[in-house]
Amino acid sequence: MDFQFYPTPPSLARRLWAKFKDKTFSRVLEPHAGDGALVKARPYKYSDSRDGEESKIDCCEIDVTKHPALRELGCEVVGVDFLKFTNGAIYSHIILNPPFAEGAAHVLKAWNILWDGEIAAIVNAETIRNPFSKERQFLVDLITSHGDVEFLEDAFMSDDAMRKTPVDVALIHLRKRADMESNVFGNLLEELKVDMEGDFSGEFKEGNAVTLPNTFIETSVATFNAAIRAMRDSILGQARAAYYANILGDTMATRNGDAGSGRKPCDEKWVRKEMAKGYSGLKDRAWAGILRSADVTSRLSSQAQKRMEADFETIKKLEFTVSNIYGFLCGVVDSQGEIQTGMICDVFDAFVKYHSDNACFYRGWNSNDRHRTCGMRLKTTRVVLPYFEAAGYRNGLDFEQLKILSDFDKVFSMLDGKNEPEVSLHYLFENHFGLLRTAKRMSTSYFDVRWFQGVGTIHFFPKRKDLVERLNRVVGAKRQWLPADMSQASDGFVKQFEEAEKYEKDIREEVARRVRVTGLRDPFRTMTTSGKPEMVAIAEALFDEAATCALEKHGIDVDFRLTGKSPATLLLAA
Repeated sequence: MDFQFYPTPPSLARRLWAKFKDKTFSRVLEPHAGDGALVKARPYKYSDSRDGEESKIDCCEIDVTKHPALRELGCEVVGVDFLKFTNGAIYSHIILNPPFAEGAAHVLKAWNILWDGEIAAIVNAETIRNPFSKERQFLVDLITSHGDVEFLEDAFMSDDAMRKTPVDVALIHLRKRADMESNVFGNLLEELKVDMEGDFSGEFKEGNAVTLPNTFIETSVATFNAAIRAMRDSILGQARAAYYANILGDTMATRNGDAGSGRKPCDEKWVRKEMAKGYSGLKDRAWAGILRSADVTSRLSSQAQKRMEADFETIKKLEFTVSNIYGFLCGVVDSQGEIQTGMICDVFDAFVKYHSDNACFYRGWNSNDRHRTCGMRLKTTRVVLPYFEAAGYRNGLDFEQLKILSDFDKVFSMLDGKNEPEVSLHYLFENHFGLLRTAKRMSTSYFDVRWFQGVGTIHFFPKRKDLVERLNRVVGAKRQWLPADMSQASDGFVKQFEEAEKYEKDIREEVARRVRVTGLRDPFRTMTTSGKPEMVAIAEALFDEAATCALEKHGIDVDFRLTGKSPATLLLAA
């Protein structure tokens, strides 16, 4: 599907930008951004604005595959389907090259959502020359009253046209002015009459609660729209108050030179800027409420939440509508397997990063036999986590420590196919802290644990070795230590992977014999924590040599059968 995609030739795009009379761009909307042809043609001085702030280009684009490229151009993607877009009052300019078959509808949509500003659009010339429908006739009337049109022949047949089509076009320019006098300031005498007749004796009463739909999402959107209306009314109220105050004149202090000017801005540019600021803040709040709702975050680990919140900086630019929210949630559902795999890897890393003894090592799978990676797997007998100290006066672990334990609960529940454990680590440390301080061994659904307060370590004894095995296979596949299909591997490879704990002592002894040559103090810690690829490569080469020697002593064939296929993430259900 090409969505009637005809990129605007650069020469035509520059000509369209030149249609704008006001060259002070505060915020521009491009409703059909495509690959950014109009954005790329913006004038050299586009970023200049009267208040010194950087101008922005927001865009809508129905083809979501083009969104990343638009963001690389510095655009904020605020919508998908422009015909469903509603909040246009914040823009000073709208520039568009809509689908030719629907040109009139899209230009009229731009006119309807714009509050005060200019529109420049490219449409099929027949849209203006042959106004057979009410829609086209209304557009022609708008041009007559509020703008002008220029016709060009074969504009999409130029040398710089990416996709050519022999069609004449019309370049439309419209100027819409906010009726500040009647819509904002009102009739002064009528306002004074209302004010004088008004009853100011009553107390402030909260407005009636909005009749909200049943679903959380629809309720959130209804609340957001109510907040937008209240924000708009507040800003218009401030403009009216400033208007009246300016009519009354300066204060005595100002007239005597003892204070600065008491006059406040109340023109359409101030209103538009304040609306943009308020709209952006409310949209941020509304999207944050969706992201942090229990429906989205209840099963996410803390690191998975952080990754989603990083992506959320992009998502929150979208209009806050029911369709956009469902689109966001569908994206989360579509990437659920990737999110779960990331959570499993986070827990694995939490165990091995600060205590390499929690892992045992095996020769990883690699299609290039000149460098074989070092695979790691979590032990099924006991793992130890440091840095869980608690001050003597405190009756529990701190928030961050409990969050780590909650991550373990979420991941092992997920591996077990359940929503949550019957007895969680988080529950144990919150409700039986006194017993845990005595180093008593206590049980949760997936671990027996002992906490040694003096040294700040928790010892975990897995109760379900099958779940640890599943974790190891997911991590191994994700890190490309294992083949996509274990049937590809030789018996020797499978044996040294599955029985890695059995050969750990011998491998570590072989590594220790070779350490002096490399100068590495702890090759295993280097492989789990070093951020330097060259150091990791030295440690892995040392390990591979040591592991080969140790495994050969146990009669394991180390000349593993290799494959050219790239490993892929194992399904959790496998």
